[in-house]
Amino acid sequence: MSSPQTAAITAVHGWLPEDILSNADLEKMVDTNDEWIRTRTGISERRILKDPEKATSDMACEVIKGLCAQRGITPEEVDLVIVATVTPDMFFPSTAQPACHKAGASNAWGFDLSAACSGFLFALRTGSQFVASGTHSKVIVVGADKMSSIVDYTDRTTCVLFGDAASGVLLEADPSGATGIQDAILRISSSQFSFLRNCLLVILWWTCFPNFRSTRECTREWAKRGISLHCNLQEDVPRNIGGAIFVEAASNFKTIGCLPSANDCTLHN
Repeated sequence: MSSPQTAAITAVHGWLPEDILSNADLEKMVDTNDEWIRTRTGISERRILKDPEKATSDMACEVIKGLCAQRGITPEEVDLVIVATVTPDMFFPSTAQPACHKAGASNAWGFDLSAACSGFLFALRTGSQFVASGTHSKVIVVGADKMSSIVDYTDRTTCVLFGDAASGVLLEADPSGATGIQDAILRISSSQFSFLRNCLLVILWWTCFPNFRSTRECTREWAKRGISLHCNLQEDVPRNIGGAIFVEAASNFKTIGCLPSANDCTLHN
């Protein structure tokens, strides 16, 4: 019996704005320093899309064009574009629509998916289903965010973490099912909603009232809740994985073996 058709990643591309916001720059803006940021986050710089006329769709557009060029196809051949973002150009229409227009993907259907840090994984799994089912042949999944548009640069607990960028993949069918995305385990912890809801409030409020003082207060409260969320994740993630996940992409095969403790997770080639 032959294996079912799978979605294979046939191109990968990323795009970064030119302007850099370094740790030294942040030292002039908030009470922090390079050593503190590096030891806690490993971050030395982040990119910022400073042009006020540019938005998330502009970065997604560059990824779409880059993927097509790398694969040797035209944007008109793309069937579907999924943009994972929490910083859409606007709430309606979706960011995928102007991104497709700017890239010349005139035949593509598109929509946005909002799941913050998990967004790209959710979008990748969603896009792979369209390919695996045979309804779409060329699907582009983009993760893009202009975080500088919502970050509070007076709050040192959050402003050191985020920047602006976009990256994505092209998914195409592998009829043999021998390579590509074999399987996925995606979960949400609905009991942790209270720790995350302030993040949504920040995005919604800042979009409507970017200079309103309560937005900054909301961001700080979210950061405090994030500490509690991190502690819960250390317990929940190993329990939810409950074994081993096998990820196969072409000739690259890795096994992630998770033991009972969060500190015992190991990666084997």
